[in-house]
Amino acid sequence: MLDWIASDSRRALLLAIKRAGALSVDDAGTAIDRSTSTVREHLAELRDRGMVERVADAPSGRGRPRHRYRLTPEGEALFPGRDRELAGRLIAFLLERGKTDLLEDFFNRFWAERTERVIQRFEASDASDRAGRLRVLKQILDEEGFMPDIDACDGAVVIRECNCPFPEAVKQTRLPCRLEAAFLESALETALERVEYIPDGHDACTYTFADQAAYA
Repeated sequence: MLDWIASDSRRALLLAIKRAGALSVDDAGTAIDRSTSTVREHLAELRDRGMVERVADAPSGRGRPRHRYRLTPEGEALFPGRDRELAGRLIAFLLERGKTDLLEDFFNRFWAERTERVIQRFEASDASDRAGRLRVLKQILDEEGFMPDIDACDGAVVIRECNCPFPEAVKQTRLPCRLEAAFLESALETALERVEYIPDGHDACTYTFADQAAYA
């Protein structure tokens, strides 16, 4: 998962932070045998990409607080995990035992909470028109791992979700797909048509709707 990071030093830095939990600039320089200035540049780049965050240690007397860097959830996701396998087996377990209603209740609650968070982001960003909501929605979908493309052409808005963050759930039940379409319609307050679908072999789940003014 770290292979997409071109710099060997940045990969080494992420590994050092993962092993230590959190590192100061000086400790990070020692860990990867690089100068303080180089480490600061790498950390700034990783912060911009959302991989690490800076946290302040608890005050311990006079002077400025000491800062250290730790991985964000996005940074943690670069390292091997078995959550996907576990989620798949849990879904299969529930389906085998006839707990379809329980599974559906879980997905409904998850997407309802997600919709509420999006509405809160719209309000906080003052995204009062559809163009503003589309811009904020793209940011949110990026953060959630959907790898979205949103374009407007000839009076139609096209939303492409190029990655599915829930492959195991979709593999065993199409509930996330139905709920995702409803989620987008609720967020944008308009009816959408899904014209491409990853489970059918397309490169993306693609939704479209007509709107002359949106995303202008």
